[in-house]
Parts: sequence; C-alpha cells; structure tokens
Amino acid sequence: MEEKKHIAFSDFDLFCIFRFILRYFWMVILAALTAVMAVYLVQGLAMTPTYTSSVTFSLTSRSGVSATSTTVAATDTVAEQFATLLSSDLVRQSAAERMNMSSFPAAVTISVPDNTNILIMDVTADTPELAYKSALAIMDCHGAYSQNVFATMVLDNINGPTISTTPNGASSRNKLLALSAPIGAVLMIVLLVMMSIQADTVQTPSGAKRQIDGKLLTTIYHERKNRTFRSFLKRKKSSLLITDPTISFYYTETIHQLRVYIERAHEKEGKQVFVVTSCSENEGKSTVAANIALSLAQKHHRVLLLDADLRKPAQNLVFEHPVERGKNFGALMTEGFTDQSLKDAVVCLEHCSLSVLFAEGIRRHKAETFSSDSFRPILEALRKQYSYIIVDTPPLGIFADAEVIAEAADASLLVVRQDVVPAIAINDAIDSLNDSHSDFMGFVLNNVRSFRSINLSVGGYSYGYGYGYGYGYGYGYGYGRSKGKKPSNKEVAN
Repeated sequence: MEEKKHIAFSDFDLFCIFRFILRYFWMVILAALTAVMAVYLVQGLAMTPTYTSSVTFSLTSRSGVSATSTTVAATDTVAEQFATLLSSDLVRQSAAERMNMSSFPAAVTISVPDNTNILIMDVTADTPELAYKSALAIMDCHGAYSQNVFATMVLDNINGPTISTTPNGASSRNKLLALSAPIGAVLMIVLLVMMSIQADTVQTPSGAKRQIDGKLLTTIYHERKNRTFRSFLKRKKSSLLITDPTISFYYTETIHQLRVYIERAHEKEGKQVFVVTSCSENEGKSTVAANIALSLAQKHHRVLLLDADLRKPAQNLVFEHPVERGKNFGALMTEGFTDQSLKDAVVCLEHCSLSVLFAEGIRRHKAETFSSDSFRPILEALRKQYSYIIVDTPPLGIFADAEVIAEAADASLLVVRQDVVPAIAINDAIDSLNDSHSDFMGFVLNNVRSFRSINLSVGGYSYGYGYGYGYGYGYGYGYGRSKGKKPSNKEVAN
C-alpha cells in the first residue's frame, strides 16, 4: 500500500491536466479579474498620486562667460549648495508666505545632468496646480537668498515651471495594472494543476496499476463518435456499439479482449452471470456491458444482456429500443414472474443475435425493497436458459443495488473512467465487490484520452472510446429525472 501512495510522473497525463484547467477556466478568468480589481483598489486607496513641476536653470559666471569647463566643474558644488538653501526653513517659509499658506506644501529636489552646467529643480506636490504654484513661489523668493550664497555664479531660468498632466509613476502603475491580470491567471493555473494532481484520479494505465487494488483487464481509449462528415453535421448522438461499421478496429479488438476474460472464466470456472458496474455516473459501464454482450453473441448462442438498473435504465437507450410496459425487468421484479412472462419479456435483437431483458424505472420505494433474495429467483430461471448473462447495474457509489446483485452473480468487473473518480473511492468499491459472493475479475480503464494516444492514430482511426449517452446519476449529486420528461442526450445510458 505504501507503494500505491507514492506519486510518480507516469500517474499523470498532460491531457487530463489540460482538460481540468479548461473545465475550470472560469476560475482563471475570475482570478485575473480579481487581481486587476485588487491592484486597482490598492493603488486608489493606499497610494496617493503626486505631481511634479520642473524648472531648468543654467549656471553661468557673473562675468557672463557660459558653459566653460570651470562652470561645468562648479555645477555639482552649486547644486548641493542650492539644494541646501532650498531645504532651509527660511526659504520654505518665505515661499509659503507668497502662497498664503502656513507651511510649504511641496518637496524640492535638485539634479544635475552629467557634464553640463544645467540644474533641474523638481517640485512635487499632491496636485498639479499646487506643484506649479510651489515652483513659482520658489523662483520668486530664492533670488534674495541665493545671490548672497553664490558669489561668482548666477542661476538663470531657461525653462519652466512646467504643469504636470499625469501623476508620477503613472506608467509603472499602469504596467502593474496590466500585468496583474496575467499574473493572477498564471497563479490560478498553477493552483488548478496542483488540484488536478491532488485529486488522485486515475489518469494513465500505469497510474491505474499503481493506484487501484485490482487487475487492469484492458484500457479502452477514446473513440470518436462522428466519423463521417454527415454525422458530424447532424451532431447525432448515438451509442458506440461494435456492430457499427464505423467503429475503429482498435476499439472492437479491445472489447474482444474483455470477451476473452469472460470466456475463460466461463470455461474454466463455470461462471455464467457477470456484473458490470462503476463507481459513479457517466463512466461508460452501460455501453461496455452492451458491447461485451454483443461480442459474446457474435461467437456464442444463448447470450443475455440484463438491464438491472431499476433507478435509471439505460440499455433501451443504448440500443434505441422501446420498452414494453409490463414486459420488462422492472415489472417482473415488482409484479412477480412466471417462465412464460419471463420468456415474453426477453427481446431478441435479430440483427446481432443478442437477447436483451430491458428495464423500466420503478418508484423509489419499490426500488429500495430490491434485495438479493428477490433477485435470485429470476436470475436462477435465466441461468437455465442462457450460457452467458451480462448484468448492467446502477453505480456502486450511489446505491447498494450493485452489491445486492453481486451477491447473486458469479463474477463482477468495474468500469473506471479516466480522471473522474478518486482512487480511494474506486478501491472502496472494489472492496465492496470483493466482500460479495461473486469473484472480482478486475477493472476496465475507460475513455482514456492522451496527447500520446492522439499521436498514435493510424489511418484516420484514433485509439479511443467515447460516449454516446450521458447517465444522470452524479457522483455525490442528485439522481433522477422528472416524470414524463423526454431524456436529453446527456441522460441517455452511460
């Protein structure tokens, strides 16, 4: 068991992770929008915008000679002296009085471009108007003080003050706001990748062998449903049966592999009744059960497919066959049966030489009385007439019907759809089947999709298996459908 808990790279498939991200891509969009809103609010509430008005001075000697090497060399010294002067309380108070304010409302900095006699004074305040007026006030009052400080130099105003139209750092804030959306999206994608890994679902055949306490019978890859251009345009939902000539060779051969396991159990151990179940909805068990029965019927006589799902029968939808009221498995279970009524209820599909006992949904209170003792008599009667009986049951994770049927059956197998149910839930279902009277044969990894399997497609046929129908159970969700409502394509057999 310790080995099964070990996480290996081969347990995960990039296609499953990519599909998980697409499934929850709304969370990626929401994270991007949330990041933008958060940055915008922080910038608006925590960051006060400031504006800068600039004034450019030229430093010249009092003799009138400009831009000499001596003047350029003295510029840095003058700049330090000028900055000290402007930071003095005397100059700042004088500028505040000119603005009719009690204190000077701006910050002043002095900078010198390299190898020039230019001084740039930047006055920063909370508003563009206040920065501009502060710069004007300094220009009006500094002369009375600076002429006494700079004995040999003169500051001439050559430009400014300017009026700022955008707040300081606007470009960086806009850049941060623009980057917040992709950063939020990337962080959410990383979180989704971690969630996909932590979900502990079965994604690869090698991972299935490590994660599940059972034998992997075969892997059924995704099968495209619309193989012709006409069917693609019509978007017709249909079941994936091996009798369909458009079904790929690889899919058909995979079903035949399952048939071999069942034949071996029948010939060596005398098993007749085989239960096909799953943990949750939409894992493809009804289609797998139907195809196993079809494969057996192609080679053997007296093969019966029994739809024992009285909660949500599906085989009539798989084969697109109507269910006759009073002549189906549900009616036989609730109203009793005789050999003749049982014979009349079985439908023989002549095109595939398969006998099917369809079912009709019954009321919940009647379905809850379903037990192995009530099921065993009808099963014993069917044993006398058929060599192989394939039983389609409700999912194990929702109702106990599958466990009840497994008590009366000879063998069971579990259909596990890729990346749907956590491995721990699958192992719990296998434990339940192991505890029943029937022998657990193993599990089928179904509907496997992978970028690698796509690359393995040959001659236009892709490895795989798809679903013609939905089921309507829901792993941990509600079950059922309103009375009299026509089933949608998603509610048809899984």
